[in-house]
Order: sequence, then structure tokens, then C-alpha cells
Amino acid sequence: MVTINLSGRIDANNAGTLEEEISSQLAKFPGEIPTFDAENLSYISSAGLRVLLKFRKLSGEKLNVINASDDVYNIFEVTGFTELFNVRKKFHEISVEGCPVIGEGHFSVVYRLDSDTVAKVFSKFPTTLDSIMAGQKSAREAFIRGIPTAITYDVVRAGKYYGVVYEMAGAETLAEAICKNPSRLDELSEKAGRVLREIHGAEFEPGTFPDAVEVWRKSAQTIYEHEAISLAERDMLNKIFDRIPVRNTFIHNDYHPKNIMLQGDELLLIDIAEAALGYPAIDFSSLHFLAVLVAPTMKRSGKKPEDVIGLPDDMSLNFWYGVLRGYFGTDDDAKLQEYTRAFEDYSVMRAVTAIARRVNEPNFARIKMGMSPFIAKIPEVFDSLQPIEGI
Repeated sequence: MVTINLSGRIDANNAGTLEEEISSQLAKFPGEIPTFDAENLSYISSAGLRVLLKFRKLSGEKLNVINASDDVYNIFEVTGFTELFNVRKKFHEISVEGCPVIGEGHFSVVYRLDSDTVAKVFSKFPTTLDSIMAGQKSAREAFIRGIPTAITYDVVRAGKYYGVVYEMAGAETLAEAICKNPSRLDELSEKAGRVLREIHGAEFEPGTFPDAVEVWRKSAQTIYEHEAISLAERDMLNKIFDRIPVRNTFIHNDYHPKNIMLQGDELLLIDIAEAALGYPAIDFSSLHFLAVLVAPTMKRSGKKPEDVIGLPDDMSLNFWYGVLRGYFGTDDDAKLQEYTRAFEDYSVMRAVTAIARRVNEPNFARIKMGMSPFIAKIPEVFDSLQPIEGI
């Protein structure tokens, strides 16, 4: 993608010059799709719009116009060009300097801006603006459909990074609340299980969110192409995926106590970027992987278990069992152990396919090596993965 800067006033007097300049720049990047940056554009007339339309027709697809001021955006909207171009307004600038960190993940850091709002800034690993916008769209779609999500106000810029601002008056992460008051661990974990059960009662039209199994299939293909798994392992994964029931149930797809906010007595979901439709067992895969398989091993590697889902290793396991109790409505230890074993198959699938998100990292070879124990479990999962009773 090549970015072309638009500046000043563009009208009949200089539209011809603009066309020549754009053609000259695109000639240096044959086959590239242009994005027009309107940050320094103060006005564009119909003559300038016709120039942009010409390059839109040449590309055969919608082109992006980014950083448009309110006045410039209004010109595109009034003329109908927002139907022909993906026009994005200039993002509000915020500063997170000195703001307390209330959560941290592989891709982002969550800051409390004030008593009412938090900002999730994607500063830890390159994240495309398109994926951030898609995540915000998913959050809004989930909210209006009755899923208990935090309200997303805006996509913003924090220095050189993008972020999303959430309305979070008086809220804290579920992990924070439990660490502050460990006596509430059972209460809050079981509540998280009941809320998850309620969420899984929501059925959506196919295509409203991505299909979770199809995402796994694409990930399996990606890691095969990057030689993390063999052709036989990829084919085995696809046969495993064939046994996962087809459902149009809403799944958060990254459900753990750092992605759940406690606001008064209400639990609200954040980080909806991976929301999907699928079999509810997939929604347990991330929590099982982090709380049951990863957190208890962190001390042995000299790392803090709290870095995984915000809870010490013993609390992580207890949180897992509390979620199961709340979700399935049982205190039967044998049954909880049976569920835990069954969910392990899904968490192994989650771990293996999640490597696809990191194939472009410089240390991918080391990441692949770290995931090798889970890759080795693929034949075992092939023999044992089944639908889970009660979901």
C-alpha cells in the first residue's frame, strides 16, 4: 500500500497537477493500492473529487481516505463519495503519559484515563487500523444485540499508536477485584461462569461475526505454510475441526478475568476483537489454556503467573473451577475434572492455531519451538476430541 498526502486546497486550478503527481507516485509502486491521507487537506472541490474518482476506477475497488477533518469529511458525505471511498475522520489525539495501567496483553496496554473512561492502546505489537476498526464494530454490534459489553466511544491516536476508548465509570478488571479481595474469588468466578452461560444463549445470523472454526482452519493453513506443522498435521487438524458442532452462538473468544470488567455488580466484556460465532466449547479454550495449562507453569520459568490472566497460579486454577461451577451449576468434583479434561482438547487447538497470529514476529522460530509440545498433542486430540455434554 502506498500513502499519498493531500494538502491545502484542491480545486479546478490545481486538480490537473494533482492527477499528474498521483500518477507519478503510483508509477513507482506498480500494482499498489493508494491510500489518501487528508490530514493537511483543508478543502477539495468537485474537480479534485473527480481526480480521486479516476484512480478509484483504475483500482477497481474502494480506496481509503484517512485523517479527514470534519469539514473535508462533510464534503465527501454530501457528494456521496463516502459510498465510493472508505473515508475516515482524523482520530482524536490522547495522551496516556502518567495514566495508571489496569491491564496488559500480548498486543495492547489498557490505561485508565479518568474515573469514567479507559483506553486500550495497541502499542506492544503492530496491529492494523483495519483490525482495530473491525474490533470496535464487533463491540458495537454485540452491545446493541444485548451482549454485556463496555461501550466503545472512539478509535483514537496515542502518540504513534492507535487505541480504543471505553466507557468504564468506576470499573476495574475482574482480576483486579479478585486480587484486592481474595475472599470474593469463588463468588466472582461463579458469576463469570453464569454470565458466560447467558452469553452463550445468544444466537446470531451467520456472517454477523466470523465463524470460529473457519478462523481456526485459516490459521492451520497459515502455520503450515510457515512450516510450523506438517501437511499431515494440517490435514489432521481439519478433520478434528470437522467434528466440532456447527453453531451460531456468540462467543467472546478470549474470555478471562483481564478481559472482564466489574462495574458495580455487573460484569462487562472488553476486547471483542476476536468475537465469533461457533460452538461454546471454543470460548473455554482460551481460559483453559491460560489458567490451567500456562499459569501453573510460570513460576518454573521464573515469570509471574499474574502476567497471564492477572491472577496468581493458585487463584487461576480456582477461577477456572469457579467458572465451571457457575456455568454448569454443579459442585461435583468428579464432573468438574471431567469437563476440565474435555476442554483441554479445545485449548490445545487454540494454542496450535494461535501461532498464526505471530508468524511475522522476528523470533517466530523460538515461538514455534515453544508451541511444539502442543503440536505434538494433535494426534492425541484427534483420538479424543468430542462435543461436550451440557453445551
